Amino acid sequence: MSHRLERIPAAACTRAIALALTVVLAGTASPAQSGEFAVSPIRVDLKPGTLTETLTVSNHARMPLRVSVKLKEWSQDPQGADIYKDSDDLVYFPRQLDIPPQGRRLIRVGTRAPAVGTERAYRLFIEEEPAPGSSAGAQVSFYFRFGVPIFLPPPTGRAQPEVERIEFLPGKVQVRVRNPGSQHFRLLKVALSGDSGYAKEVGGWYSLAGSSRIYSFDFPVADCLRTKALRFTAEGEGVRLEEVVDVQPTSCR
Repeated sequence: MSHRLERIPAAACTRAIALALTVVLAGTASPAQSGEFAVSPIRVDLKPGTLTETLTVSNHARMPLRVSVKLKEWSQDPQGADIYKDSDDLVYFPRQLDIPPQGRRLIRVGTRAPAVGTERAYRLFIEEEPAPGSSAGAQVSFYFRFGVPIFLPPPTGRAQPEVERIEFLPGKVQVRVRNPGSQHFRLLKVALSGDSGYAKEVGGWYSLAGSSRIYSFDFPVADCLRTKALRFTAEGEGVRLEEVVDVQPTSCR
C-alpha cells in the first residue's frame, strides 16, 4: 500500500485540523517524504525487550522547519474506521522541533511498561507548523502531517486474519475481514473477481487486534447477472486470504 499524503491549506488550517486531514503513513521500511521533510522510520515496534526507539525528522528545504509532535491512542470502530484519542501512555520528546535547512533532529519515544495479553497501538503525529511571524495572507500555503504507527506487541501475540462474511447489497458487495487475534495484521492488496471477467481492487489497511473491517466493492446489476461465482483475495505482510462465494439470481436485486 502506498503512502496516503494530504496537504492542509494554511488559509483553512484550523478547520482542516478539526476535520483531521492528515498524512497517514503505511508501515514500510522506507522513509516518508513530503518533498520538504522526511521521517524515518515510519513504523515503530516496541517489542518486549525494546522499550525505546528513535525517529529522525529531516528538513530538505532551504527554509527552517518547525514541527509539533503529539501522541494518539489508536483503535478502530466496528467498520474498521480509525479512531484517535489523545494519550500520554508513552514517553516522547521533544514535542516541538525547529530544524535548520538541510538539517535533522531526533525524536525519542519509549514505553513505561510492555504490553500484556493484547497489542497496544498508537500513532505519533508529526505536523509541520507555520514559521514564527508568518502569515498566510492572500496566499494558500500547505502544511504536512505524518502519523507514525507505534505498536507494542505482547510476548506471545499473533494475528488471526479471517473472512467473516461476504454480503450482497444493491449495486455492491461488502466483505468483512476479522481479526480476533491479539496482534495486528496489514493487508496491502484486496481484490474481488468473478468468472464473468468482473474484477475490482481496493486498497488494504491495518486490522488492529480484536477488530473487523469492511471492504466495499461496486458490483453493478449487469455484472452480477453475468457472474456465477466471486472470489475474494487479500494479501499483506505474511497474510493471504481467499474465499469463494456463489452468486444467486436473488443476490442481484
